Amino acid sequence: MHHWQAELAAAARRPEADCVRELLPQARLAPAAQQAARALAADLIVALRAQRRRASGVDALMREFSLATQEGVALMCLAEALLRIPDTATRDALIRDKLSRGDWRAHVGHSTSLFVNAAAWGLMIGGQLLATHSEGTLAAALTRLLMRGGEPLLRAAVDLAMRLLGQQFVLGQSIKEALARAQAGEARGYRYSFDMLGEAALTAADAQRYFDAYAQAIEAVGAAARGRGVFDGPGVSVKLSALHPRYGRAQRERVLAELLPRLAHLARRAAAHDIGLTIDAEESERLALSLEIFAALAADAALAGWEGLGLAVQTYGKRAALVIDFAAELARAQRRRFAVRLVKGAYWDSEIKRAQVEGQTDYPVFTRKVHTDVSYLACARRLLAAAHRLYPQFATHNAATVAALLQMVREAGAARWEFQCLHGMG
Repeated sequence: MHHWQAELAAAARRPEADCVRELLPQARLAPAAQQAARALAADLIVALRAQRRRASGVDALMREFSLATQEGVALMCLAEALLRIPDTATRDALIRDKLSRGDWRAHVGHSTSLFVNAAAWGLMIGGQLLATHSEGTLAAALTRLLMRGGEPLLRAAVDLAMRLLGQQFVLGQSIKEALARAQAGEARGYRYSFDMLGEAALTAADAQRYFDAYAQAIEAVGAAARGRGVFDGPGVSVKLSALHPRYGRAQRERVLAELLPRLAHLARRAAAHDIGLTIDAEESERLALSLEIFAALAADAALAGWEGLGLAVQTYGKRAALVIDFAAELARAQRRRFAVRLVKGAYWDSEIKRAQVEGQTDYPVFTRKVHTDVSYLACARRLLAAAHRLYPQFATHNAATVAALLQMVREAGAARWEFQCLHGMG
């Protein structure tokens, strides 16, 4: 076992209070910087909210049918439920049961977005046709409409809402479509790292399909990059559990023998195009294996001189600071530079649940959001201290975190770094 693996194993389930006590001094800003960060965060939030008032599409729909209203809850719950119901008859029964009670009339005319008003009128079309305005009459009209076979109309409305939601958060159904849709963002100064939606591979056939898709994406993104390099051009993110059906500690030998050559091939193609390739984060029990694979890739002589190899680090994990130290030490030993994407974390619910079900001695992740925020800022400071070896990529949608990071960057005098956000969010 490497020394870093022993350290990781020892720190996996440390008491939360001990972790936070250690991280707090590294996360703190000086009083003046803290004050400046707070003021900037407030300015950012005010400006963003003003922008959102003029928003259209799904953003406006989500605000209009806010989860603070019964109708908003009904619409989102219905949409979610309908996705899980395979047959039309049961869907229609659910629509009849739920939508006949919604007060859709209240939403008409409350938004400047044509999209929101069209959705609102569509959902209460019975009231529109009968030119009624009282809630009681409208509810009765909607019920009559549903009884006359209005479910297909409402099914279509929910289907449309789901498709639009998909477009809001998914850039495209193919890499070609995603690259085309990314052009508008690129013109505004955004750079994209493309990832595939999907779960871990369950079979060898799944893994092969994902590998082929990643290989195709790297070629397409590489061509679209037109030699802009890893900092200014687009990149690709890969999920290791999508590339192997048994990605876990118990199958370490097999994973190293079968997955590593595949990943090395993808990395070499990315290096040939000089685009970034980020190894995405996984659940906590896979962390040591992911880092072992990352270290093996870093030692690949064919990748010498390429600065595009990156690692995503989840700061809700109690070992996040150790992972930053591991990456910095590896970069120093290999005389190269890596990108580190600092994120807060993606699997919190399942990490907590699994720890409870398995009766683990403690949680591998912080149980309070504020502790994750402390960890994030402490890791950011570590990352900035190693900026000559690690390229900092700060992925966050939190205005307070953004403002604190700007103070830290100023303090560290870092030359190259970037903010990241998920497409359609923040």
